Amino acid sequence: MKQREQGVPFKTKSKIAGAACVIAMAALFSVETANTASDDLVVEISEAQTVKQVVENELNSSRFADQIAAYNGIESISTILPVGASLQIPRPYFDGSNFGRVAFVKGSVVHTQRDLVVNPPSKGSMVFRGDIFTTGPDGFISLNFNSGASINLQPDSRVSVVNLDCIDETVKCVIALNADRGEIQSDITPRPDGQPPVQFSVDTPFLSAAVRGTAFYVNVEEGADRIGVTQGSVAAAAGNADNELARGEGLLAAAGVEPSVVDLLTPPEVLFETDALISREDLLSWVPIDEANQYRFTVASDEALAQPISVQRLQGNSLSPELSAPGDYYVSVSGIDAGEFIGLATTQRIKYASIDDNESVELQLERSGDRVSITVPDYDGNLELQISNSIDGKVVDRMTIDNPAEGISLELEREKDWFFQARKVLGEYSVSGYSNQYFLEAIE
Repeated sequence: MKQREQGVPFKTKSKIAGAACVIAMAALFSVETANTASDDLVVEISEAQTVKQVVENELNSSRFADQIAAYNGIESISTILPVGASLQIPRPYFDGSNFGRVAFVKGSVVHTQRDLVVNPPSKGSMVFRGDIFTTGPDGFISLNFNSGASINLQPDSRVSVVNLDCIDETVKCVIALNADRGEIQSDITPRPDGQPPVQFSVDTPFLSAAVRGTAFYVNVEEGADRIGVTQGSVAAAAGNADNELARGEGLLAAAGVEPSVVDLLTPPEVLFETDALISREDLLSWVPIDEANQYRFTVASDEALAQPISVQRLQGNSLSPELSAPGDYYVSVSGIDAGEFIGLATTQRIKYASIDDNESVELQLERSGDRVSITVPDYDGNLELQISNSIDGKVVDRMTIDNPAEGISLELEREKDWFFQARKVLGEYSVSGYSNQYFLEAIE
């Protein structure tokens, strides 16, 4: 355990060489404050450690351990600091460690870092105050900060990191962003009880949003800004009005009009189950929402949708996904209303399977009254059977049959038409193509 406080460093003599390092670091990190003792981070040692270990624990890196040792008049970074001693770390060093990181990047993204363009950014790249991220038409990027906050930029978006001060856990964490184009999704994790809160804010041309543990999006278009709250609450200021927006509410702020609060569309009811086995032949559907002009359909590799595979806008209420590799994915569906507000989403996990074109299925069906027997000769693996009442209707039952060569008997109403289709389940992420549809006509 180490406690941060103002105090006397382990040693204070011979700081001339160390001061030179500090001046160089101040230039490197563009620190404008003077390097006085009051600006330093003083770490009290409660467990005997080397200088290198203390620096690594505090800065998540031992890169500047030699300079910090010299600043404290210590000859070696291997010197063991006893309990009760303290180590003084100049402000430019821990300011430089106050950063976020790029968690995911895809497509065209430009990272401008203090007028130096780094293109493209890569996963793990550091994010500092003053950095600007711009995504192209196919660009996505996700940024994570020390506090647990994260932001995701959609295509054709730009955001600036105006302020970032989260290194000291004894005071509030401040993250301030400016968004002037596109869509930025934010997810802020509240700090544990007893710790000062995260002060997270996003400014746009027409509104300002401040939150302390929530999820929301900001959409910036020419002449109009929108904010939608998907979890928690947001204090949104626009014009001369302050609004407290709850989950499911949005705010429109535009030039020359009074800000207006709207209700976001409710989450769509999807017609497929979590962990559904899906191939390119399957149709993912949901119940239409009357007020929806369009739908947004997102496929991602993670539940938070911070690592999107694709984001599409649809007019209809169904889609056949085509993914490049089998595996677990998350799909999310939300309605978009006439005012271009994106509604609350329904997110489900699917298991995407490849199709083995060398495998096929043929069913044998026999009916006796209300009983129907189904057999697949010479196949003792797993079979997925789908049953519906019309050739293009909703599946009323889906089941997996072990060893269908032995057959299965079902009780089905004779007064209804029945349609059957099946595929072999060859592995966790492998199936055959669907069989032809088999039809049993109703018996009056």
